[in-house]
Amino acid sequence: MIIRDPAIPEIVLKIADHYNTNIATRFLRPYLAGILADSDLSRRISDITDHPEAYTSQGIHIDELYLQIQALARFVYLVRTDILPNIRHMAGPSTPGDSNKVFRDMAISNFASNMLVFADYVNELYVQTVQYDKEISGNHRPVYMSIPGLEEVGRYLVEN
Repeated sequence: MIIRDPAIPEIVLKIADHYNTNIATRFLRPYLAGILADSDLSRRISDITDHPEAYTSQGIHIDELYLQIQALARFVYLVRTDILPNIRHMAGPSTPGDSNKVFRDMAISNFASNMLVFADYVNELYVQTVQYDKEISGNHRPVYMSIPGLEEVGRYLVEN
């Protein structure tokens, strides 16, 4: 079933913009490589962040959106547990003459707060999608109840 709620594509656009502008930058991508090496996770994140305008024009199936939300939430969890505690150590000192030192340091310094905003957007998308799912399911079982592992989304998005 294709989602017809206009609020959901708006949230998808916010997520994609924030991800591409503040998280998947050239300064942070090397630290994310280990997490994004999981091809399924990477594909699902890419599907929702690389061409979000397709969702506004073509729509998205609700079950596929749930899988993408699940991947985004897992990404947030993995970044919080594997990268954020060690980012300063992983980054190491900047090299003398590095013309991008200021931008690199800013990206690293703001990474935790940008991930918090990202997690909030993903949570907003999840809550809105579940609400929509419940509204359109009527007397039938909502789709979210049949997606295995979806109950972990809340835990993944809550800061440890």
